Amino acid sequence: MKTKTAKINTPIADGVNRRFFQAIEALVLCGRLSALESFCNEAGLSAPRYRETRYTYGVTPRTDKVSRYKSVEIEGIYYLAKSYGVSSEWLLMGRGEMFKK
Repeated sequence: MKTKTAKINTPIADGVNRRFFQAIEALVLCGRLSALESFCNEAGLSAPRYRETRYTYGVTPRTDKVSRYKSVEIEGIYYLAKSYGVSSEWLLMGRGEMFKK
């Protein structure tokens, strides 16, 4: 019988997840994206998954809800860097500016 192990996020994964949602929020605020859902649709990602993940890692996390998902997918990070000029160094390591010059 296969047992499930609890997924425990490290401080590194937590930082990447939080920066991902910070970048989405910044893109919405500057008008480059209309919403998280539009980003998910463009990137071929599950909008319900990302809405739920945002409960834990969004700019204003919600303490009344818990996400079943522990992190954003690498495809989301890749698409954010490739299509919107978000610095991969900033996304992954928290160094430098959010957007590439």
